Amino acid sequence: MSLRRRSRIVAMQILYQIQLTAAPAPIVIKRFWESQDTSVELRPFALELVEGTTAHLEAIDTLLQNTSKNWQLHRMPVVDLSILRCATYEILYLDDIDPATSINEAIEIAKSYSTPDSPKFINGILDNIQKSASNSKT
Repeated sequence: MSLRRRSRIVAMQILYQIQLTAAPAPIVIKRFWESQDTSVELRPFALELVEGTTAHLEAIDTLLQNTSKNWQLHRMPVVDLSILRCATYEILYLDDIDPATSINEAIEIAKSYSTPDSPKFINGILDNIQKSASNSKT
């Protein structure tokens, strides 16, 4: 498994804990590093994803809510929401990562960490976000 995918998984886990505990991100991040045996090399990209996602959370959640038909964010599985938030941050704010890569990574993580229906659900939402983002750049 690639270093970036492992970093994305760590970011998803931290975002998951932030959502569940409602604790401030710095506290959750500190606790996560203390309690998990994660490689130091995973931390820079994972931190970039968590800090970027939380910094833009309101805009990301608004976009997710507007894109996910018939789903309220509070009714989504927290794992799916964490994956969607992180991938949306990548698509919108990280120009050095191809959106197709972000979408594929989100789908693969969902296959391992969420329900059997989640990869298709996540793919549909992220594909619409990517198309919308591409249209706004042109």
